Amino acid sequence: MINSKMSNMKKSNELSRVLIKGGTLSPALFYDIISFAENFGNQYIHLGSRQDILFSCPMNQNHEHRTEFSLQKKGSAVQNIVSSFVCVDILPSTSWLYSGIYLKVLEQFNDTHQLRINIVDPKQNMMPLFYGQLNFVASETANYWHLYLNLAADKNLQHWPGLIFTDDIAQFARQLEKVIIQKNLTCKELLVKEIEKIHLQKNTLTSDEKIILPEGFFPYYEGFNKVDGKDLYWIGLYWRNNQYPIPFLKELCELCRKTNVGKISFTPWKTLIIRDINSKDKMYWDELIGRYGLNMRHSSFELNWHLPLLDKLALQLKQYIVSKFDQLDIRTYGLSFSIQRKIDERLTTIVIRPKGRFPFLGSLDFTRSYTIEYAMDFNPNNNKYVSYAIKLSKKDLPASLYELSKKYSAFQFVHYNTQKLAKNERTESKAFTVYQCSNCHSVYDERYGDQLANIEAGTPFQLLQEDYCCQLCDSAKSDFVETEMWETV
Repeated sequence: MINSKMSNMKKSNELSRVLIKGGTLSPALFYDIISFAENFGNQYIHLGSRQDILFSCPMNQNHEHRTEFSLQKKGSAVQNIVSSFVCVDILPSTSWLYSGIYLKVLEQFNDTHQLRINIVDPKQNMMPLFYGQLNFVASETANYWHLYLNLAADKNLQHWPGLIFTDDIAQFARQLEKVIIQKNLTCKELLVKEIEKIHLQKNTLTSDEKIILPEGFFPYYEGFNKVDGKDLYWIGLYWRNNQYPIPFLKELCELCRKTNVGKISFTPWKTLIIRDINSKDKMYWDELIGRYGLNMRHSSFELNWHLPLLDKLALQLKQYIVSKFDQLDIRTYGLSFSIQRKIDERLTTIVIRPKGRFPFLGSLDFTRSYTIEYAMDFNPNNNKYVSYAIKLSKKDLPASLYELSKKYSAFQFVHYNTQKLAKNERTESKAFTVYQCSNCHSVYDERYGDQLANIEAGTPFQLLQEDYCCQLCDSAKSDFVETEMWETV
């Protein structure tokens, strides 16, 4: 039976995608997906840059599992919903943003989308902030999100006027996508007018707050790591060739079940992360990793690369550059690299682009040359890239990248000292009082009131009616606790 399926698979020669909403799923569902892939003769699965799972599978059959997970042809226009859920407890985060908030948002998305939608925390530096077309970015105001549109060909970001409430994100995205696609609009001002017609804009909160971009872009996602302040660990798994063996993954899912690990997450770096591993269970994970002989100590040269899926030439070029880096003893801490052909795929500090008149010839194309771009201020979240070198031969690449790494070091020196000077000149901080829900940590700030409860700005908490409740979790007014917050003036 399996042989016939393998034959059918080879004839179709198609990669299929399983969309993993928000980049997180249960071990049980992951087990079902990889078992499904195994039934079609796959020995491995691959991970995509938008937190999806890929494997070979004929798409000309009615798959009974489609009710359990979304199976799409690789080239389909359907997009996955991406989130920074994976970063919770691993990287710095916005104070009110925790796992439950992400899950609450993701549950709202029940339909497919043609635009890339990202749900991200601006404090972390693993997930690029503006890699989507509709980017919902957490604000400092609890349960409200900025919206950045990345629709223009020149990649100029458009900041939506006002903050979007947590409960409205999916509906807002659905209606906005409908207008963008049906009316072919990309201008923010025109889109705002269209959204006002369907009365969604009334649920936004006015704010002039600006996002502070996370500094550096050096995502760490491998090996055993302890969660700060908790008796828990997380583990990141990386395969150089992006071929994750199904037998290992099935055992991993079974171990998750036995040790009560509830979620498996994926990163845009095509790696998977398991969180909430109890310290008493660490030895079982050590045993599994040791039995399969996994390398858990790759160098930073190796880790901070992003390559096109299953591109052998890109992998060979990466291996060549990494070996040259090692020989030249180049410091690349804080830098990330990618080899990309598509202009719109930029999520690393440095982008290398192969150029050739006859790309179908592959390694036999002797006209091939390379260009190098780098992110403005060496921060990919700026969404702006600068051309550094063009028409380079393969042998010229390492030396050019070496010079660019020195340029980065010089920039870091100036940037650090400028920040230090600004910090020394900063004036005192000012305290202000808010009332925080003791259950979900939502904040009632008298300066803003509560728009959703029709409470005007400036209304003291003591004057709220006794039946006032938290707009996120419905906790009573008595569950709010007076607390002090600080802001720099």
